[in-house]
Amino acid sequence: MTETLLFEIGTEEIPSAFIDPAVEFMRAYLAKALDGLRLSHGEMKAFSTPRRLAILVRDVPDTMPDTVETKMGPPKAVAFDKDGKPTKAGLGFAANCGVDIGDVTVTTTPKGEYLCVTKTTPGRPAREVLPGILEDMIQKIPFPKTMRWSNPGVRFARPVHWILAIFGAEVLPVSFGSVSSGRFTYGNRFMANVPIAVDHPDAYEETLEKAYVIADPARRKRIVWESLERSAAAVGAVVKDEDLVEEVANLLEYPHPIVGTFDEGYLELPKEVLVTVMKHHQRYFPMYDANDGSRIKNAFGTFSNIVPKSDDVVRSGNERVLKARLDDGKYFFSEDLKVPLSVYADRLREVIFHKDLGTSWEKVERFTRVALALAERLAPEKKEQVREAAYLCKADLNSLMVGELPELQGIMGREYAVRQGIDPEVAAAIREHYLPASADDVLPSGILGDIVGMADRIDTICGCFGVGMVPTGTSDPYALRRQTIAIENVLLGKGYRVSVGWLVDVALEQLAGKLKRDVSEVKAEVVAFFANRFASILQSRGIEGDVIESVLTTFDDPVDTFMRAQALSEVLGEPWFVSICAASKRVENILKKVEACRDVDPSLFAQEEERSLHRAYESVRGAFLAKTRDGAYADALKMLAGLKEPIDTFFDKVLVMSEDEKVRNNRIALLANLLDLFGAMASFSKIST
Repeated sequence: MTETLLFEIGTEEIPSAFIDPAVEFMRAYLAKALDGLRLSHGEMKAFSTPRRLAILVRDVPDTMPDTVETKMGPPKAVAFDKDGKPTKAGLGFAANCGVDIGDVTVTTTPKGEYLCVTKTTPGRPAREVLPGILEDMIQKIPFPKTMRWSNPGVRFARPVHWILAIFGAEVLPVSFGSVSSGRFTYGNRFMANVPIAVDHPDAYEETLEKAYVIADPARRKRIVWESLERSAAAVGAVVKDEDLVEEVANLLEYPHPIVGTFDEGYLELPKEVLVTVMKHHQRYFPMYDANDGSRIKNAFGTFSNIVPKSDDVVRSGNERVLKARLDDGKYFFSEDLKVPLSVYADRLREVIFHKDLGTSWEKVERFTRVALALAERLAPEKKEQVREAAYLCKADLNSLMVGELPELQGIMGREYAVRQGIDPEVAAAIREHYLPASADDVLPSGILGDIVGMADRIDTICGCFGVGMVPTGTSDPYALRRQTIAIENVLLGKGYRVSVGWLVDVALEQLAGKLKRDVSEVKAEVVAFFANRFASILQSRGIEGDVIESVLTTFDDPVDTFMRAQALSEVLGEPWFVSICAASKRVENILKKVEACRDVDPSLFAQEEERSLHRAYESVRGAFLAKTRDGAYADALKMLAGLKEPIDTFFDKVLVMSEDEKVRNNRIALLANLLDLFGAMASFSKIST
């Protein structure tokens, strides 16, 4: 017989970002625990609201399966004497198993006849084991932050007020601190905040909905989005900010849509200001013109957690809050426009970037020099624009608007630059040097943003490594991993051929006097850090792990490294390439044991096979290296196909470690040259064949 398990933890309002990871943990933990007890189960469904984390599991057997245990004993010949009477060994085995010697059986194994005892232990009732699992689970739910309250000895994201734990119609005894389980849940805090009995798990959702709680988060999200779309359509608008739905749905138990408006005069503010105020500060959904989705309408969507007596009261309250925010924004915008960006840029002298790395002004000076060095290589004709963009790109950090709304850094700088008549390319770079802000974000549209953004990031990366702030585990306060990947994505996405080693050298040169560690040590760590991050980029693009390892041994130029990885991926299955990789591994193993020079003397060749390999090597060497220098790696690799037969024949017929020292060293030199040739492409020995 099976029953349905329902477990709910009732709390004060949990932060929205904590909720989904918590219920996913509960689902995974409970599934693993049930499997460990050999308790099968059916559908497992998670529920959550700001005040509850719950999980329902169908078709859980009411009894654990019986356990059958077989213990093997001594051989029959040892357990019984020649007269068939049990020996001390036989009697001792039976006693250890808790049975009489007469209950012991004899089984035939490949090694002969042995004593054995098979015991069947009846399965325990599920209701006896489930409480322990649930108590362990509630204590192990991970949260970014936990708190203590009057409930002694326990921590949770927010104070726990009730626990609902029922298996079928029966309450399971579960406790957490001083809170003990029952069959009661609570409805909406404002509309039905009273104990509500749940007679059976199957009635859970329906019972809560009658108490103004939509317990299924997926359904709640659908209600939020669909009601928004209907509300927007009613005022000739559309909604686009679907990324806000999950957060808003996790702030509500019973979403009731409200549409508000604001004065059209606020539409004179930049669109980004309106969107940021509504989305990030008020959790309102901006509404956009149905005929022109790029234009904001003077309307917004929000939600109440209750069904109010009058929507107008709730609407006017939200409109007042938004008006106050927009009034602030209008004032900040007006005041900021009175100050030239160059003045804000100069005020960076008073802003500390980091106690060991100086002011933000010093940082700007440093990465401006790095940007100019990059411009010299990538766009020498734009050096003056690069200089201006670098000088102004952090200016808006001192503006009133960004001080209030930090999310708008760069965005407001561009806006002020445009309105102050600054070169449009420079204005765009002020915004775009922050791009890409994540691994899947867009790249800057222009080269100025590319150059200034890379220069800014490499200064931060090298500076942090130089003063000992190296990312460890989950600790990365300056987001150095993300900034490294951003540089590599720009280089790869735009095809810029830049040496990471050179870029690090330029940045470290500007940091002279600030570093607390040896320069060469810092450079080595930063380049290795770039290589490790680039491995994840290659992996995300479908490159095999062993190929990634092989090309990263000579990592420096990300574009070049990616091209080599692509070319290798195309020939992995070719028979000739398998032979090349095997030869590379064999040569490396030989060279580990000896000192090898690179001077080959053809007159010392004693066998035709080594002459053939040397001729084949010489015939492809020049053209192969020329192809690799030009980045034609696919063509270069195809040239190695001609080496398969002479390499295979050489290793079949030639004894490398000849007794004649000169012959031996000559053969080793030939193999070392061959390995150097392969190394211009990758470390083939690392590729699995």
